[in-house]
Amino acid sequence: MSMTINANPYQTPDAVDVSLDDHPAPHPVGNFATRYRLTVWLLAFLYPVWLLGSFYLTWFIAWVQLGHRPRPMLDDPKSVGGILDIAYYLPGLLLMLMPVLVPLGFAASFFCPVNPRSGRRHVIRPALAVLYISLCAIVLLTLRSDPGRVVEWWFD
Repeated sequence: MSMTINANPYQTPDAVDVSLDDHPAPHPVGNFATRYRLTVWLLAFLYPVWLLGSFYLTWFIAWVQLGHRPRPMLDDPKSVGGILDIAYYLPGLLLMLMPVLVPLGFAASFFCPVNPRSGRRHVIRPALAVLYISLCAIVLLTLRSDPGRVVEWWFD
């Protein structure tokens, strides 16, 4: 009769030993909480894109409803009707929330939910901050130059 000594008194002798080397590492965006944090982070970080996109989305909806490109001083966005009655308020809401959302987006660049390797964290955070400032500058210059006179049409 042979007697086996088990190093772990709480483990049964017929239990299978599962080591971490047998299983692949989980995907960094695999679980729901991480995906939720990444979605919220992207919403905050990409605020300038949402602002610019809201102007052009409103303009495009008006173009589809009118059948021609909306013209400033002729096609009033408030009088087009349809779904534009709802979409018209989105750029205004994003503009009014700008004093809160711009600093929030900048702060989000330092709290990226996807953790890179430990040696690269100190490089990625400032790079994301520079990217956010560049993104804000590009959107500001685009809104100021107003290609297609979209912003002028919206403020009409």
